[in-house]
This record gives sequence, structure tokens and C-alpha cells, in this order.
Amino acid sequence: MVKMKILKTNKHKTKFVAYAATSIDGKISIDNKKMPDWTSKEDWDFFQKSLMKFDAFIVGHNTYLTSEKYISKRNAFVLTSKVKMPIVDGSVTFVNPKYINLKTIFSKYKKVAIVGGGYAYETMRNLDMLDELFLTIEPIIFGRGLELFHDGKKNTKMKLLSVKKLNIKGTILLHYKNES
Repeated sequence: MVKMKILKTNKHKTKFVAYAATSIDGKISIDNKKMPDWTSKEDWDFFQKSLMKFDAFIVGHNTYLTSEKYISKRNAFVLTSKVKMPIVDGSVTFVNPKYINLKTIFSKYKKVAIVGGGYAYETMRNLDMLDELFLTIEPIIFGRGLELFHDGKKNTKMKLLSVKKLNIKGTILLHYKNES
């Protein structure tokens, strides 16, 4: 009889968690040229505290441009169509999902946060790289603007895990898990 030694591996599934704030009418911004200034202090505090738990961050190019001073301090990946090969600039890596396997890039991380905008959210969802979503709904209606998800290629079933009222104004935090 031959004894086989079973080796433990450190293989893990990377967990992808998206954070987004929307208006009541489901818009994440009026335009993509400036950082949103309409979210509540309570949402901002929750968001900043949550980000400390992540190994890497994903943003779209427009989000990077509007929030560069915050993003450049973190291990961040910017999804952009403006590059073919990854470009590293300090702690920020610019990648084009069309030319690179994102699952391979992120396989070395345990937890990755997706923090905006619509292109990043939709790209990660289409690649089955969205495990959870924290969605803050702020009590404001824009009537126009950018959607959280757009140009989707499939449906994604989500399960509501929790609902929390963040302030007296009516800011609501929803926590969903991907059921697909």
C-alpha cells in the first residue's frame, strides 16, 4: 500500500464586494466629471471604514479621474479602454478587461472592493466577479444621470441580507448577496 501525502493549499476564492450610492431614482451621479458631493456623512463613514478590510480596489477610469487623490493611496486597479497592456503607476494599475484576464489578476487577493462607476460595476458583474453589493440609497431624486448598471449582458439574481437606516433624513443601506 502506498501512502499519499495530502498537501494543504492556500487556494481561496477571491471575494468581490461592490459599494455604491444611488439617488432614489437609481442614479450614481449626474455626470462623470466630478466626485459625488450629495452622499451623506453616514454613508461616507461606512464606506471608508469598510474599505480598510480590502486587499485591492477596482474603479473605472472616470471614477479614478474624479477621485485620484483617494485612489492613488490604495492598491487600485483602474478599468479602462485606453490601454492594451497593464500600466503601473505607483500603487495604481491601469488594465483593459478586453485584453487581460481579470480573474487571474485578482486571484492572489482575498477581498477586492469594486467602488465605482457604472463601467466597473457592469464589467465585474458580466464577468461573474460580483459576490456582494452594499447599496446606499440617498433621499434625493436627480431625474437624469448615470446608472449603476448599464449595457448588461445577463440578469444577476441577488438576495437581500440586511437593511439599515443610516440617518434621520432617510438614507438607507442595503446589503445583497449574489444568488446566481
